[in-house]
Amino acid sequence: MNSLYLGMVLVDARRFEEALPSLEIAVESESTRPNALHHMGRALLGLDRPREAATVLESAVELAEGRYGGSSNANQMESLHYQLALALRRTGDEARAAPHFEAAERFAVALAESLRNRLSNYLDGHGKDPSAAAVGLSVFSETAVSGLSPEVREELARTARTTLARASFNLGVMATQSRRFTRAADHFEQAASIDPGFPRVQYSQGVARFNAGQFERATSPLSAALALQPDDLALRRMLALAWLNAETYDRAAELLATDPGRSADRSLQYAYGLALVRSGRTAEAQPIFDRLLAEHADWPELNVLLGQAAAQEGDFEAAVEHLERAIELRPGVAEAQATLGNIYLRQGRLEEAAVALRAELAARPVDHRSRYVLATVLELDNQPQAALREVELVLEAEPDFADARYLRGKILLEDGRVDEAAAQLLAAAELAPEDPNIRNQLGQAYQRLGEREKAQEQFEIFRRLKGRSEQ
Repeated sequence: MNSLYLGMVLVDARRFEEALPSLEIAVESESTRPNALHHMGRALLGLDRPREAATVLESAVELAEGRYGGSSNANQMESLHYQLALALRRTGDEARAAPHFEAAERFAVALAESLRNRLSNYLDGHGKDPSAAAVGLSVFSETAVSGLSPEVREELARTARTTLARASFNLGVMATQSRRFTRAADHFEQAASIDPGFPRVQYSQGVARFNAGQFERATSPLSAALALQPDDLALRRMLALAWLNAETYDRAAELLATDPGRSADRSLQYAYGLALVRSGRTAEAQPIFDRLLAEHADWPELNVLLGQAAAQEGDFEAAVEHLERAIELRPGVAEAQATLGNIYLRQGRLEEAAVALRAELAARPVDHRSRYVLATVLELDNQPQAALREVELVLEAEPDFADARYLRGKILLEDGRVDEAAAQLLAAAELAPEDPNIRNQLGQAYQRLGEREKAQEQFEIFRRLKGRSEQ
């Protein structure tokens, strides 16, 4: 037993090489107990011997599951599964590591919930569970807590919040280790709600949301983290890219404008130019484009952006030239065909627009915006059923896409399916209440249904919105 305790102390002190001989003795003498194997696995992992660590820790998990049924000692089971998952990951066996990360998280969640309930009972001053343990806690609470001063009770509450926040934060770290970023972000968000000032909780939540592709939700915690660390350039750039991907281009441009490393980094220059173009500041972007074009004339994405900027200024000839150049450099470059499709639509060249948009979708089938534009082109080209098929695919993926709801309702109304049309147009009006075209179509649907009062109401809203937009 002394060998085990010595080994445990040395492992906790990160003196892994010294710990190993004591733990080997402990394993020989206590071969039926998981503790010795657990700490030997930790030592081997600390010595960067992951394959040996994984073998030892697998034996420890089997012993612990046999001894405790996998649940009685949740704290040990959480640690065993987590250490085994780390060891397997370091061997490159991600498939075997994943279920152990999940098991560790399950035990950690159970521990956090148990701790939350115990602390809640303790601070409330009474137990909610009639078990002997809860009765004992209730008696203790009534004598040791209920009579304390408000200041002392508040200090206890702060300690409880910090403990719970730390438990949620650790769950987030574990989920991050297993690359489950959405789950990690949810745990970090819970930690922040319990204790907003917990160290690095806003930063961790923001990074997890960013890595999960939840850019809009990443902006708030990243902004909070940047307020605490205003000189952190990497954090500032991540927030700028989050704003850019969330299509809040003016905020992205604001951050990138003062980035001291922007002029030496073509990716940052490109992001800044993109933010300026998308926020309607094409003239400010022009010097950036000139420099980038001089240095990177064969960069496909840059030619796409230049084409988009020219199209925004109404210079379709220059736009098409840049976009065709981008496609020549890389046929599947993102947004080139989609931008051409939009230009051809504005020029009334519907057949060419459809060809370009289908080419974009062949490369990126999940580009729902391009699919919606294709549906618009087909509807204008008197192909309502083809348009309807495309717009229904859009709505399957994005049910809250107001313009797609409107287009579907418009097509259904023209097809005589008035009840269905009214339902689609009403949903569109709820999503985009300030769009006059939706109100006009909805009024027509109600009129054809014989609901005159509802129709009149929608036509009045249409006239009011239309008049406001023309002022």
